[in-house]
Amino acid sequence: PAQGQITPGELIMKLLKLLAVFSLLSLLAACGSTPRSDYYMLSAETQGTPGREGPSIGVGPVTVPDYLKRKEMVLNRSPNKLELADYHRWAETLDAGVLRVTAINLAALLETQQVQTFPWRRASFPDYGVSIAVVQFSMKDTAALLVAEWTLTRPKSGELISQQISELSSQARGSEPEDVAAAYSALLEQLAEKIASVVRQDS
Repeated sequence: PAQGQITPGELIMKLLKLLAVFSLLSLLAACGSTPRSDYYMLSAETQGTPGREGPSIGVGPVTVPDYLKRKEMVLNRSPNKLELADYHRWAETLDAGVLRVTAINLAALLETQQVQTFPWRRASFPDYGVSIAVVQFSMKDTAALLVAEWTLTRPKSGELISQQISELSSQARGSEPEDVAAAYSALLEQLAEKIASVVRQDS
């Protein structure tokens, strides 16, 4: 080739380098535009100040279905279809949130400061222990549903006091992820009220 003229091979190399640069810039732009994740928590809805005269309560273990064992919120679009909200996540695992909120709600409802979570301390078995197995936690449109099997026992003696399956519903303000967290929290308050009612009858 004449002096200063680019050969076909050199042209191909330049094009490949430009393509690599453009690919890298596109990748960086995509990473920079990824939406940030928002995090949500369940909240204790029961009002009141725990007292000192109530029974001691142990909460746990709490289990949830496998499909809920994830950070992303799981939204129900139909009876057989679920949607993962990729950028709307729980700040803690759902079973941990259920345990935490239930313990706080029961402390207020039963006016006790003597609350512990499973496993129990060997030197201090609670008067009552409640285990919870969440069967269904779902929300379609603005209708939220909780189905939970719960067992109330006297841990020290192993006596079974009550074993029930509760199906509870709540109407949410909307269908946004924040509304889901609020609706689930309201359902857990209903569940705690049912458990506390049985404890009061037995006390």
